[in-house]
Amino acid sequence: MRKFIDIFSSLKLTLALMLGLALLSIGGTLQAGPDGRFELYYQSLWFRGLFALFFVQLATCTVKIIGRNRRDATTLLQAVAARSGPPAGAAVALGGAESVAVRDALVRHGYLLTAATGDDIPLLARRGRLGRWGSTIAHLSCLLIIVGAFAAELGFVGTLNIYSGDSSTSCFDWDLNRDRQLGFTFRLDHFEPRYYPIELKFGEVNAAEKTVLHEYVTREGETVQLSPPGVSAEVLTFSPDDQHLILGISRDGDYLGEYHLFTGEQKLDNRVDPGVDLRLLGWRDPLLRQLHSEVSILESGQVVKQGVISVNHPLVHRGIAIYQTAYAKDDKGFWYAGFQFSRDPGEGLVWVASITFVSGLLCAFFVPYRAVGVRRDAGQLILEPLSGFRGEIGQDRLTALAATLASGNPH
Repeated sequence: MRKFIDIFSSLKLTLALMLGLALLSIGGTLQAGPDGRFELYYQSLWFRGLFALFFVQLATCTVKIIGRNRRDATTLLQAVAARSGPPAGAAVALGGAESVAVRDALVRHGYLLTAATGDDIPLLARRGRLGRWGSTIAHLSCLLIIVGAFAAELGFVGTLNIYSGDSSTSCFDWDLNRDRQLGFTFRLDHFEPRYYPIELKFGEVNAAEKTVLHEYVTREGETVQLSPPGVSAEVLTFSPDDQHLILGISRDGDYLGEYHLFTGEQKLDNRVDPGVDLRLLGWRDPLLRQLHSEVSILESGQVVKQGVISVNHPLVHRGIAIYQTAYAKDDKGFWYAGFQFSRDPGEGLVWVASITFVSGLLCAFFVPYRAVGVRRDAGQLILEPLSGFRGEIGQDRLTALAATLASGNPH
């Protein structure tokens, strides 16, 4: 078992696996699989097998690191107890400081003390242990992310094209290449593409002579005054796909109702008379702002959930996320919309693990782990640096700590 752990926790194996995965991923990025599906490359058995080997290697390293961290106090305390003689290397003598005062000063500096059983010296003092465990938290988070990625295989991704007013109990699963039952009924109540406000032009026309008497350039939400006294028209909605403009007509502040305009000779039997004949003359090319789908979820014939689905705003029911993916008109001019149904059991785990991964890295980089030992030699206490005091900066920090401990000043 020990030999297995040593092999799979090898730094050489880690680098070889990471480099191998990176190089092989280039192939999946450049070469599409069957039907142009790039993801099939990464779903292949051999690629997942290699990734599983990386998981085992990472898990082995993590177990080894956890064991090292758990033995940290015992190992460091034994190292302090094994040292003898006057200060050597970076060690600093504390002069005539008493052990009780040194212990109190270390506690005031945020150090956690660990002493040999039945004696206060030798003494181990540590602080910033969260930083010590930061890399371990990051390792564990990576393992959970991989587990979440493999758990996604227990889910599915399917698509559905559906007309407004229609319903369906299934979607097409592209991995299985057949319909998959959803376990509920999905109904598209209403669909429409929504555009940014469109600049458009309508006018008062003489229908008999087919001439334009007045032109108005406006956009949705704006109001214009028509030529008849006291009559105004508010642009309510405009559908560039149907070339249909709806105006709200008011006279002397009283709202009369809607007036519908089209291009050419097409018109509705408007019940509101603004006093002039209005005609839609033109508009600028529209810019799509959002897709808007009003949907209902039914179970046993009863509506259990209603909502609006738009791009990047899915509806979730029973763990299935429903996304808006497409829209179009058929040859007869009827709208239909496309939806993606996705269930990913590992999604929540991946999100949580991603947060803990970042937290672990922050702890590892910004919570410094420091450990010192205190031993006695020839009647005086000696401060031994064990972790977190490397280089000139570390030596200066150790010297400052030793001066504080020798004086008993917590600052």
